[in-house]
Amino acid sequence: MKKRLLTLLLLTALILPGIAQTTQAIQTITDLPIIMYHKVTKDPAQLGKFAITPAELEADMQFIRDSGYQAVTMQALIDFVHGAGKLPPKPLVLTFDDGYFSDYHYVYPLARQYNIPVVSSIIGKTTDEYTAEGREDIIYPHLTWPQIEEMARSGLVETQNHGYDIHCARCGASGAARRQGEDYEAYAARLGEDLTRLQRRIEEHLGTAPTTFTYPFGAKSEGSDAVLQSLGFSASLSVRAQRNTLTRGEPGCLFSLGRILRPHGRSLEQILESAA
Repeated sequence: MKKRLLTLLLLTALILPGIAQTTQAIQTITDLPIIMYHKVTKDPAQLGKFAITPAELEADMQFIRDSGYQAVTMQALIDFVHGAGKLPPKPLVLTFDDGYFSDYHYVYPLARQYNIPVVSSIIGKTTDEYTAEGREDIIYPHLTWPQIEEMARSGLVETQNHGYDIHCARCGASGAARRQGEDYEAYAARLGEDLTRLQRRIEEHLGTAPTTFTYPFGAKSEGSDAVLQSLGFSASLSVRAQRNTLTRGEPGCLFSLGRILRPHGRSLEQILESAA
């Protein structure tokens, strides 16, 4: 009897630490990279910091498939933090800013080919303009609502909010930052009106409103995330070049998440290694 009890105590001593480590792994993700893309193009003149080739994007997806990483959506991150879902051992998120036509022309087909989900953050005003006018912009064409709807139906493209009309730098817009001399109440009202306008437009077309706000230019101010939370957003994306830690039961960790820019001329593997 004593021998059996001793064996049981020994097994308990060996097993409990493993259980604790597993629980800890489930409760916290300590190394989450979110990759920030913009345009995908075959035009050599446009390649650079904010534009890569379709071949580079496909190489990224091949790397993800072969390296053990698993791409997830923003909703998956939100569900994990709120205790409603699990994440794979090596998660990462692929985000595409501005809602360029290349999301539909290049990103969407590759997402289907490799079965990899992506996040597309659209600008409301340009989406409305391109849809209504059939605009054709050779350098920076944007998505239309029918294209966004088609991608959303696939379950592989998650649409998020990049602002309705606060992204237009040439129009004097300041992103989500407060203007000089603007008090908090006026700022919150202005930002809320802009973001809510796009929330409603997306919900009209997709049936659900976005959960995440992607800061244009990364511009924000003290209190920006508080405004987002008051509007019902569950997460926000910055342009800070860093990996992220997510913890169950701490919703605040989902705001101002860092992202790693993916420029032309380097592999995703190299970028992840340098950002480790």
